[in-house]
Amino acid sequence: MGEHLESLCIRVPKVYDWVKREVTQNRSFIPGQIDFPDSIDPICATYGPTAEVQAVLTDEEGNPIDLSDDDAINSVIEIAPFGKRRTRKIVLPDGEFVKLQEVRLSISGFYRVKLTNVTNFCNTTGVPPCVLSDDTYTWSTVQTFYLCAPEGTYPVVHLDNFDGIGNVLCSDDDEFEGVDLELFICLSVQMERDVKIEVEGSYCYPRPEILDKLGCGPVYNPPTCDDIFPGRHHHHHGHDHDHDDDHGGEYEFE
Repeated sequence: MGEHLESLCIRVPKVYDWVKREVTQNRSFIPGQIDFPDSIDPICATYGPTAEVQAVLTDEEGNPIDLSDDDAINSVIEIAPFGKRRTRKIVLPDGEFVKLQEVRLSISGFYRVKLTNVTNFCNTTGVPPCVLSDDTYTWSTVQTFYLCAPEGTYPVVHLDNFDGIGNVLCSDDDEFEGVDLELFICLSVQMERDVKIEVEGSYCYPRPEILDKLGCGPVYNPPTCDDIFPGRHHHHHGHDHDHDDDHGGEYEFE
């Protein structure tokens, strides 16, 4: 606090535009297109059509990852005819016209299908509570956005949400017929460009490291009752101290 401020030139990404869009996709898998560990074979007899079906976001190797991970989105490719974005005149909700650039993006990533055993969760058949598909699948979408995207800006895409629900398809005689899955993908799309700006500030430095030291702790003494002990002793001079009613300094209670 109270440090001297000076003019600093820093480079930061400037956001020219930012939108969010939810994309819904339907996927159907037939036997042979999707497999699960042998421990739940036959699928319909062990899990059945009541199994909870979900989509789990993964990397290319099939390892589950978080939305915030760098590889949550595998690739973002801008599709621009002749290498240039088209400028379009767009009507705003209030009736005014504005010129925006057409940004067409191909976005993709990976996921696996997860089955959760609902009805037999605690049975003794050895059925695991949940399993992931053997294979990793690709989700991909091509979306067109109308954004403030002047020449020199680039798209930055993040996942705000990735989810999927579905159901296991079984015949009347418990034959596995496939999996239906609906994917819900929320895309956050920004148009950015690195710019240099001048700000007032001060340089920052690392704080002292807090080390977890093992050793002797501080000496702790329990609190005393100073009001009563040692207390304030009154010496009565000239009195006999060996009276029968001498209580040795104890307090009397009524």
